[in-house]
Amino acid sequence: MIRVGIVVQRYGSAVIGGSEALARNVAERLLRQGMRVTVFTTCARDYLTWRNEYPAGETLLRGVAIRRFPVVRERDIDAFNRFSDEFFAAPPSARDEKKWIAEQGPLCPDLVQALVAAEKEIDLFIFFTYLYYPTLAGLGAIGKPAILFPTAHDEPPLYLAAVAETFRRLQACFFLTQAEMDLVRRVFNPPGAMRLVRTGVDVRAEGDDKLFRRRRFLVAPYLLYAGRIEKGKGLEAVLDHYRAVKQEAYVDLVLIGKKLMELPSLPGLKYLGFVSEEEKLAAFKGALFSVQPSPLESLSISTLESFSQRTPVLVNRDCPALREHVALSGGGLAYGGADEFLAGFRQLYRHPRRRAAMGEKGLAYVKKYYSWDSVLAEIKKGIDEILAQ
Repeated sequence: MIRVGIVVQRYGSAVIGGSEALARNVAERLLRQGMRVTVFTTCARDYLTWRNEYPAGETLLRGVAIRRFPVVRERDIDAFNRFSDEFFAAPPSARDEKKWIAEQGPLCPDLVQALVAAEKEIDLFIFFTYLYYPTLAGLGAIGKPAILFPTAHDEPPLYLAAVAETFRRLQACFFLTQAEMDLVRRVFNPPGAMRLVRTGVDVRAEGDDKLFRRRRFLVAPYLLYAGRIEKGKGLEAVLDHYRAVKQEAYVDLVLIGKKLMELPSLPGLKYLGFVSEEEKLAAFKGALFSVQPSPLESLSISTLESFSQRTPVLVNRDCPALREHVALSGGGLAYGGADEFLAGFRQLYRHPRRRAAMGEKGLAYVKKYYSWDSVLAEIKKGIDEILAQ
């Protein structure tokens, strides 16, 4: 029996986050494949504060063994952002990278010590996300083979010396998109194996969009954004573009997800907060199209969820991963500013047959490349190759 240690900064059914959801899905599916899986994580649930909310110790979730360790200090995100701005404005020779990594967190030395202590009972470790302390400190402490899902995009922390050293230590990197793989190859050209495994998407029965509309009092056709509502996700520009859209058509802009920024008072702008998985899929199904405005995504699970409901996407062309999705699938359009956003809206709004054809192409793309069967087959191949060395 292969013994796998999963290392991720947060873990739990109430944890919202792309890499965390990926870690949970991989852990549960490897367990069902007959592997023994242990998750090493922190007691944090919120990525802004890293506050200890889960009890320390060992628990089970859907059969997966979890070992949680306390974060030694909470993070003040505003203070950290100020420190981070000063840090990256300084020349590399003047930066204290160890301090930045500790401040980024979640600072959890007990987790790192537990990885070292567990090496005798683990065949290999799989780390999720390059960006945080458990990965950067954990990979530097262990001697067992390790795989990393970097979930990387082109951002300042990617160019830290400590990150480069991390990529040099790895036996393998697993990637969610070709764009992410190309980025890591260009920046690091790591000596370990590089494998495009993608991630799985459960293509469920379509949601009841008519019931969703009635419950949420949605009368007009609508555009949909699903995800964290925060600065840096490109939403500020979308809100400006939507003002121009409203001059041409009677359409709403619906936002679902956690709100971490103030929203303006705009006619037709509707914030629905958190919704269930079933409602989210129904929201995607009922939308004219979904909007994916972030310039920094390593995958964008919401794009794949939109495709799974035959709903095309309008994506920020500054994001290579999003450009890749629409180029390979034919399931959407890319925009680079207000004029292109409005042009994309017109194409999708005025041509329902074209919109439906894009939706069908998006669904076919998800079924072909993002089924869990094909993803798990790639992951297992990668694990077998490492353990055979």
